[in-house]
Amino acid sequence: MYQQLLTDRAQIKAAWKPYQHLWKFEEAGVRHVLLKEGDISRKIYVIEKGCIRNWFYHDSKEISFQFFFEGDVVYSAESFRKNTPSIFSIETIEPVTLRWMSQKDMEQVRQDPVLYSYMIENAANKQAEFMRHFFSYLKNTPQERYEILLAQHPEIIKRVPLQYIASYLGITPVSLSRIRNRQ
Repeated sequence: MYQQLLTDRAQIKAAWKPYQHLWKFEEAGVRHVLLKEGDISRKIYVIEKGCIRNWFYHDSKEISFQFFFEGDVVYSAESFRKNTPSIFSIETIEPVTLRWMSQKDMEQVRQDPVLYSYMIENAANKQAEFMRHFFSYLKNTPQERYEILLAQHPEIIKRVPLQYIASYLGITPVSLSRIRNRQ
């Protein structure tokens, strides 16, 4: 399996070469909004360095629902594909170094079968991760959700501020503090 992963990475890297000129670079500081809820997503980002979150407003509160790290692709898929307003915001948590590509340039990449398969698989993996998190709200206690987060995504605990983690777990920062103190 490890050998297959190396081959796939080498294949993906080779497939991207003809499109390198389409990528633009961007650096941004902490709490920089890359996409505001209600705007149309016109860029797809790949994180080279840093951490990003997806969030939306609900009852005047910011609700974080996904986190992204080095190597992850982040964008508002439906907004990007259909030119509709995004239902969430994309914001940096740490200073970031990004590569990004416009909708127009992405059309060229979609024609490449290797890259298209890679992008579909990457999107499917993120969607599956989101679905597991969603179902944990239905079947797990906040304590269990925190323990799952610790076991499956320790990078979130290490790099994401506690108020965002609490929001992600569907609890208050005070409740998260109590859960952490029990550990």
